[in-house]
Amino acid sequence: MLPCGGMSLEPSDPGPELNEAGEAESEPHVHIPDLPLTLRIALLILGWLVVILGLAGLLLPGLQGILLLVLGGAILSVASDSVHRWLEQLMEHRPRMRERFNRLRAKLHSKLSRRS
Repeated sequence: MLPCGGMSLEPSDPGPELNEAGEAESEPHVHIPDLPLTLRIALLILGWLVVILGLAGLLLPGLQGILLLVLGGAILSVASDSVHRWLEQLMEHRPRMRERFNRLRAKLHSKLSRRS
């Protein structure tokens, strides 16, 4: 007779794979090719301006603060992989938001990489 009401104690799912640091990986990180330096600098400046407008929009009527913050984050994540990884960790428990964010990032990057 098996313990626990007939259920086996052996796990049926081995769980997530661990990376070198021993941390569980939720999804493999997809590296998007780098953009030219001048375009990356312009995107960083534009992204921070949109984030600042988003912060102001949280306090001022007439500006969509959350929308501008998300758009600014998407622009910054196109310009910087470290910002992208930070935002991925921030949205770890919101998979639908992370999926939409990644689609927006990929769309922005594809449009920008065609022009350069």
